[in-house]
Amino acid sequence: MGNESTKQGTSGPSPRSVPLQNMNSVEAISEEVVCSICLEMYDDPVTIDCGHNFCQVCISAHWAANSKTGSTCPECRRTCSRNHMIPALRMKNVVTKIRDALQKRREYSEAAGPPAPCQIIGLDKDSKLIVHEEELRSCLEQKSVWNRAVCFISVIGEQRKGKSFLLNYILRCLNNLGVTDDSWMGRDDEPLEGFDWRPGVNSTTKGVWMWNKPFLAERDGQKIAIFLVDTEGSLDIEQDKEASVKLSAFSMLMSSYLIYNVATMLKETDLEYLEMFVHVAEGVGKAFSLQPIQHLEFLVRDHFYPPEFGSAAGQEYLKGVIKKLEASSRHKRSLELLQSRASCYLLPFPGKKIAVGGHGSLSEMDEDFRDFLKKYVHDVVTSTVGKCIKTDSNGAILTCRRMVGKIKKFAEIMKTTEYGFSSPLEMAITLNNTVELENFRKQFCETLQQKEENTDNFVKTLKTPPKEMKANLELCVKNLLALCKNELEGDEKRKQEDLDLLLGQLQEDLEKYISKYAKKFKTSAIKAGVAVGAVGIGLAGAAIGAGVAAGAVLATEALVILGSNLATVAVGALAGTGTFALVGGGVGAKLGSTFGKKEEENLQMTTEGTETEEEGFVDLAQDVEQVTFLKIPSDKKNK
Repeated sequence: MGNESTKQGTSGPSPRSVPLQNMNSVEAISEEVVCSICLEMYDDPVTIDCGHNFCQVCISAHWAANSKTGSTCPECRRTCSRNHMIPALRMKNVVTKIRDALQKRREYSEAAGPPAPCQIIGLDKDSKLIVHEEELRSCLEQKSVWNRAVCFISVIGEQRKGKSFLLNYILRCLNNLGVTDDSWMGRDDEPLEGFDWRPGVNSTTKGVWMWNKPFLAERDGQKIAIFLVDTEGSLDIEQDKEASVKLSAFSMLMSSYLIYNVATMLKETDLEYLEMFVHVAEGVGKAFSLQPIQHLEFLVRDHFYPPEFGSAAGQEYLKGVIKKLEASSRHKRSLELLQSRASCYLLPFPGKKIAVGGHGSLSEMDEDFRDFLKKYVHDVVTSTVGKCIKTDSNGAILTCRRMVGKIKKFAEIMKTTEYGFSSPLEMAITLNNTVELENFRKQFCETLQQKEENTDNFVKTLKTPPKEMKANLELCVKNLLALCKNELEGDEKRKQEDLDLLLGQLQEDLEKYISKYAKKFKTSAIKAGVAVGAVGIGLAGAAIGAGVAAGAVLATEALVILGSNLATVAVGALAGTGTFALVGGGVGAKLGSTFGKKEEENLQMTTEGTETEEEGFVDLAQDVEQVTFLKIPSDKKNK
């Protein structure tokens, strides 16, 4: 083919790339000015109480949609005030400069090189996936399309079964949008060029390739960008299985119109692969807020029995497949997909010249194959323009610019994680379970946040001692684990391993919270001493309460210096000196003694230690209660 040399490399960018050192540094900086909610560069950035930045619209919408959990930061989960969003003016200026630099890049990209396949995902010598970010951006951030809705037509299937051949005829049709006759198919003797489609058993496209020039079509008065994506290796059994599975998952992420290319008929193995791919798509959809599969087209090549072809025959054929699946208990996910978002087209054998060699010209095709190919390509392009714009899981239209962020986020996980998959099904299970573990840990964190809000003053805190709080949270953990088990996939051993992982994470979160809560409980007890004295016997009681508080605080400080029980008792007593504070000093001394004894037993607070502290605080509460009813001797009053 004319551009064959552009598809031979598998470990680096295509030769047409031009080094843009300045732009690379700009892109590196641009990664630091991306809103974690919309995954785009900040638009009117604001800084919230915790110091994190977001688009003003994004953080406002996030808080409005999550009003039950309060105004927490999406990144650190710290509670922030909705009224303290400070405009980040310097950040806004930086974003403006970066956008100007990237705009120059888009203009450069559109002027650089002729239309050609562009490798956005490759494989290195160890069959590890490489994301060619510069190539990805050069395609999707072109000036003419970067802010437009986008559609990706992607083909997957077995190697050397005509995927690239099909894409090249779709390419011809898109190059002639608006042509109403058959001239878009080219001259009878015109060689087929574009993606590498050479017949034979050796695959030449390793990875994911995208046509670097988008096609603009009109829908409802708006222009949409159409890209063609060629994927090789997703079903290549000779490749590394890990790489094959990742490529298939990436194809699911990319496509809005997915063509599953199969030979002669839909076989049991094809349905097994489909079940695996649907598994993967569901995991991708949950993890990255993408609709799993928008439209799936089965293209049955070289179909021979019954000798009926085209769209209507394909739909009847699909109904037969669905009927067989309904009668069995296998491939449930595939069945649901086939019933709702799938279609089928039957193509006859293309002819011996095309099958074994030739240039892919019309003159080499059997006449019936040429006629059905023409109708099929026309239907694909029409359907793409009409209903297959890329959307997220909520149905919101995605632009080219937003897709860059989505793809990069997914690719980062693919680059840094080794799954050790033995099959696409194993990947699907891992993705599903990973998402479920994250969701249940998030639920527990929300529970902890709710507990924190429910004990936002010392009165509420003292109603729930640390021992009781710990028991409540342990019950919550137990319930979450039971619910999570029902959502996990895989065999019992795999489920138990994932449950053990979640249990470890939840226990870590619980221990941190209880440690913090126990300290909060201590502080609340000290505050209670002041409050009880003030309310119980007026000024004199306030002095007693102050003695409690001062005794406790000074005791804690002295403990750091002296490290002994005697020191804390002495300081507690000193803090309560005075006419009315003497009793308070005694209570403060007891509180200091409680602290001192505990610290001598265990310098670092552990969960088990909270019971000892609770008992001390219960005794303290009783002492404070008794203080409020003490009567001051008459001789003391006169003085």
